[in-house]
Amino acid sequence: MQLPAHILERLQALPCLPITTRVQFRLPDGSDFYLQVQRSDDADGAIHAVQNSGEVESADLELEMSFQTLNDIIDGQLSARHAFLLGDIRYAGNRELAAALADLFSTF
Repeated sequence: MQLPAHILERLQALPCLPITTRVQFRLPDGSDFYLQVQRSDDADGAIHAVQNSGEVESADLELEMSFQTLNDIIDGQLSARHAFLLGDIRYAGNRELAAALADLFSTF
């Protein structure tokens, strides 16, 4: 998955992002996928993100939502924070990371 440049810039500024972060997305139709984000440990702290299908062991954060909710968030139609508050997204794992990621996907 190629994330937009402004999202990568925001990811680089997250203080809670460890060197390797795994976020599991669970969708009701079974098309689960995970996003692995790696920050280089050198001075520039470059971010590299890859999307893989299936499940990952020991995810830092698990997000469960409908496919439509995910599309609306990515397309900028819905704020991720608003979707959390409405209960359209359920999460398990790192709460600080969940809140930080929700702020990355606000409506434009």
